[in-house]
Amino acid sequence: MSRMNDDRTAHPARRRVATLLGLIAVTLLISGCHQTRYVANAMPADGEELPILYRVQGVHSHETRAMRIVVRDAATLAQIPIADVPVDFSTQMLLIVTLGRVTSDLYTVDIPRVWREKGRLRVETLLRAPPPGAPVSMASPYCIVVVPQCDLNVADFMTRPPIRDRSWQQSEPPKDWGGKR
Repeated sequence: MSRMNDDRTAHPARRRVATLLGLIAVTLLISGCHQTRYVANAMPADGEELPILYRVQGVHSHETRAMRIVVRDAATLAQIPIADVPVDFSTQMLLIVTLGRVTSDLYTVDIPRVWREKGRLRVETLLRAPPPGAPVSMASPYCIVVVPQCDLNVADFMTRPPIRDRSWQQSEPPKDWGGKR
């Protein structure tokens, strides 16, 4: 027992260093020496932007009409088979914008920003039209973004896909097609 007491008093510099290292470790843990991440289902403050975690854009969604949809679960996403998007619905949700059928594959749609405004989420949508005289080519542009899950309503976005016709479905071949003549 006397040896233990001798070690404590004999090495006060070691004890101070150990105490200092302990304080530094606790300070780093408390201050968060890790990469900051958006907390899922956290309510953003008014005016705060939600980060766009992933974006997919394309020219052919095969949707025949324009839509704005928020997707919070896999069952809803299964009704909108536009593109494969990596999403974890326990912490994330999708915002989908389609233009429907347009007469040029030079049309594009983008979602550059999502933010909270007066108790709901707002989504900035940018549409770029082709220049005059662009060649005619049927297209159905879309943009899908992954953002952190949020329970707020999304202004001007539906929560369920509308009943619609899809142009990607295969048509029945004519009865005499491929048959004997």
